[in-house]
Amino acid sequence: MNIILTGVTGTLGSQVLYELLKQPSCKRFFLLIRNKENLKSKERLMRILNHPKAPAFIQNNLPAILSKIQVFDSCTFALPKSYLNPTENNYFIHSAGCVNLSTATAQRALLFEENLEHTKRLFKTFTPYLKKFTYISTAFSIGERGGLLDNNYHNKKPSYRNHYEASKYATERFLLSHEKTSGVKIQILRPSILGGNIYKTSQYFISNYMVYYLIGRFFYKNPLVQQNFMRLFANPKSALNVVPVDYVAQVIAKVYTKDIAQLNIVQAKSIDVLPGLKRIFEAVGFNKYCILNVTNQSYVLQAKNKLEELYYNTIGLHLTKYLMATPFEFDTTLLQSILPLPEYNLEEYITDTIDYAKRNNFKSAW
Repeated sequence: MNIILTGVTGTLGSQVLYELLKQPSCKRFFLLIRNKENLKSKERLMRILNHPKAPAFIQNNLPAILSKIQVFDSCTFALPKSYLNPTENNYFIHSAGCVNLSTATAQRALLFEENLEHTKRLFKTFTPYLKKFTYISTAFSIGERGGLLDNNYHNKKPSYRNHYEASKYATERFLLSHEKTSGVKIQILRPSILGGNIYKTSQYFISNYMVYYLIGRFFYKNPLVQQNFMRLFANPKSALNVVPVDYVAQVIAKVYTKDIAQLNIVQAKSIDVLPGLKRIFEAVGFNKYCILNVTNQSYVLQAKNKLEELYYNTIGLHLTKYLMATPFEFDTTLLQSILPLPEYNLEEYITDTIDYAKRNNFKSAW
């Protein structure tokens, strides 16, 4: 079979590539990697394959692996007739997308262009050549809903917190609504918050530090923390669902050929938000804070100091709604039957992943 993969340089896409390269059944790989600044697309690929945290299998078999790979920029990638045979088993895994939790009206058009419209164009262009199209969405595409969430998000009414969630849900709906008419099988896979690797070969590694890492990075070595106290909004009944990125990639590598329409790739048990925040702050040496138990998301903090002003005008602007979210959990029955998540202490994992990020100064891997 052949793999068409986007988002290769991303946090998850790179790990998916690592996993798929181990599969003997994958004969050829067609990768979309854009040129960036002074780096050509092939140079960006080599950074990923030659990285010290890349699996030993790749490092030990690099010439053979490179012989399977074709790298395309945006223009040549959009001409599948030049490199795909419609009679072969071609699987498209779309892991690229724009992650932006902004609620600003000006950002809506950008997010819908990058996530929905770009996916529409890819799907319509590649449909004649594909056996299956797998879309990597997000476990938060349903928006804020409390209670127990199953894998089918499209029998529920969404409640979006931002344009990102709305754009991902709209993309899911487009793909699912075109499955019958296109003749291409559709699969929606939804990871929750990505954390560092859990398996020991490259434990705690992650190529880019997002979401809960942003909180740690904000307070780590921030000169304002010495002179200011921090008041944070959080719902003590809420939780953080953090799942190791290498586990997510392994699940994707197991299910992209299976007859599974929708699957949330998540932690079976979320970590309560208060101990989660405590672990993040302890890891970065920050202790001048208090948690405000506020469930009204329209509540406005009065008389902010400089640290609070900066926080609530930057990452707090986007993350506070998640820290104040209605409590929820996921039904992971199907997920656990596919690949059980290794057992580990969730609170210690938060500490260990932030410690790893600190040692790397929260710097992206490539």
